[in-house]
Amino acid sequence: MKKYNFIKYSIFAGALVLGVSCTNLDEKILDATDISTADPDAVLSSAYNGLKQFETQDGIFAVSEVSTDFIIVPTRAGDWGDGGAWLQDHFHTWTADSREVNSAWKQMLSSVYSCDLALAIKGIPASKKAEAQFLKAFYYYNAIDLYGQVPYREAGSNPDDFPKAWTSPEATAQIITLLEQALPNLPAKNTSDPSIASKDAANFLLAKIYLNKAVYDMPSHTGFNANNVANMNKVIQYVDAISSATTLAPDYWDNFKPSNNTCPELILTSRNVLGVDAVAGLGINGIKSRWYMSAHYNQIPSGWNGFSVLQEYYDKFDPSDRRIKNNDAAVIAAFGSPLGMRRGQQFDKGGVKPLTTRAQNGSLPLDFQSDLAGLPADGKIVSANWLERWGIRPQKYIPDVSNMEKPENDYVLFRYADALLMKAEAIVRGGTSTTTTASIAALLSSRQGITTVINLSTIPNIDKARATELWEEGWRRNDMIRFGTYTTSRATMKNTEAFRVLLPIPTTALLNPNIRQNPGYAN
Repeated sequence: MKKYNFIKYSIFAGALVLGVSCTNLDEKILDATDISTADPDAVLSSAYNGLKQFETQDGIFAVSEVSTDFIIVPTRAGDWGDGGAWLQDHFHTWTADSREVNSAWKQMLSSVYSCDLALAIKGIPASKKAEAQFLKAFYYYNAIDLYGQVPYREAGSNPDDFPKAWTSPEATAQIITLLEQALPNLPAKNTSDPSIASKDAANFLLAKIYLNKAVYDMPSHTGFNANNVANMNKVIQYVDAISSATTLAPDYWDNFKPSNNTCPELILTSRNVLGVDAVAGLGINGIKSRWYMSAHYNQIPSGWNGFSVLQEYYDKFDPSDRRIKNNDAAVIAAFGSPLGMRRGQQFDKGGVKPLTTRAQNGSLPLDFQSDLAGLPADGKIVSANWLERWGIRPQKYIPDVSNMEKPENDYVLFRYADALLMKAEAIVRGGTSTTTTASIAALLSSRQGITTVINLSTIPNIDKARATELWEEGWRRNDMIRFGTYTTSRATMKNTEAFRVLLPIPTTALLNPNIRQNPGYAN
């Protein structure tokens, strides 16, 4: 393959923000361009790089978590204003031109395009083809979950023509087909590198699709069909197919520490290598954004002082639950205060010297609280007393103190606790299994420091269990839609328009006449 041709493909991928997606597995996408002799490993590496876009605080993470009851990014005077972008996400006031709506669309569909480049290689080994099929299914899954429709190109169609569009039910069927085709040729899970697509990862994603299929089978995503037993039995089938190489970690925090690639619970991750920076062009921060986005300027590591957990979410936990309070001696020595959901007075490393706000804001005690009286309805903090210190701060990944700028923590995409919770939900929704929800709850409760009583006997209990287990892992929006609570009025969100379970299609994507704006949004 000529370098010129590769550049042409790279430039074409950027056009996906205009809604131009090539998804045929075999055709030559551009005139006079042929990548059929390309190195499969090099092209597949580009497809895997799409996973890194889940690590940053913007795009897909913003629309999946900031839009929920979990976190808000309040405007602290000039900090985190960004033209109101973060508050649009939380208050569900986005439009087709909103920043994060456009970022998430581009992130997922440009990644689909990278998968198609790999799938277009003539003679690609079956195992490599299966990996590309899995990744394509994963990116399409996220796109359909967010937008309810996706562009595709039929085999043999003219590359100058606009792609057609799949509805949510059509795309869901295609995603399932891709995964079923990939499964026989995917490798077993690599127990030292879960960033490689595997049979366990495909089984997990199939379970996730069937868990939500009743939502996706409605193009508007505005209802959930409770008479869903066949889908629930599929969830149980695919969770049970996850291999014995995947088990719960004895300590919850093993999933998020440096060198977490060896944790037996992890099924799919985005890989990070110690001392190697994030892939250029895929976000400026990568995994380190997970501690920078919430930590105060005076903490270790110094952060951007932004993302804050809402009190109503924090109240779902027993305050001593290890899942929100990692106070290991090494953590206190390195960072001063427990990791997890950081609340109350914060300390310098060693845990003795209290920290304060910056001098220009009064050198007040750095005491993280989130009473709603300190957060105006518009999310804009103007009080000097609260400007820097409002909000419980989430920090789920444990930084490597020896290299906080280029850390090795893999970013967690799929893990076994989620699979067990999916199975429990499927049982409660009518699926058949010899396993009981009580036995699943006992497994999850057996881990070190889990003091919250885990009850999986009802749908509201499962909602709470998923919230407390999977915070900040990108699933909250998906869960709330399935549980029917995403557009329910809550303390900091009063926009209850049901159509907002789907994001608007970006304005530029509507240049493709085969794509229609989602209901409720202006064209």
